[in-house]
Amino acid sequence: MARRDFLRDDNLSLKAAGLVAATAAGSLVLDLGAGLVEGNALIDVTALEIASNDEKYDIVIQLSPDAAFGTAGNIQDTSSLSLSAKEVKVTDSDKDDTTGRYILPVSNEVAGTVYRYMRIYTVVAGAIATGINYSATLCPLK
Repeated sequence: MARRDFLRDDNLSLKAAGLVAATAAGSLVLDLGAGLVEGNALIDVTALEIASNDEKYDIVIQLSPDAAFGTAGNIQDTSSLSLSAKEVKVTDSDKDDTTGRYILPVSNEVAGTVYRYMRIYTVVAGAIATGINYSATLCPLK
């Protein structure tokens, strides 16, 4: 199977490689400007702890009209990726997730509103010993 190549820009990093063991917003915020931005979030997972069979990690792209993401009512959740043990899947999937590259389509437009700022948010659930280690980068289509 051919691997797709993406043009990566360090200035478009959503999350540097590192372990996440508790729910938290990412510390990197992208200023996308005033226009529409469409692309892919490349999520490279290098560790995924699911040994207790109850761990679940939701990686969520969030948008906001303000860089500080300071007003909860202005934060818009958009694209998300759920990685987990098969025992806690919300669908009929009977497969544990694993490490590797995940490609998540993203846009800064939701319900007719274009948002200027983007960040990543990780929701961690279950009996976490070590957690998930990943990096994420926005790769615009244009």
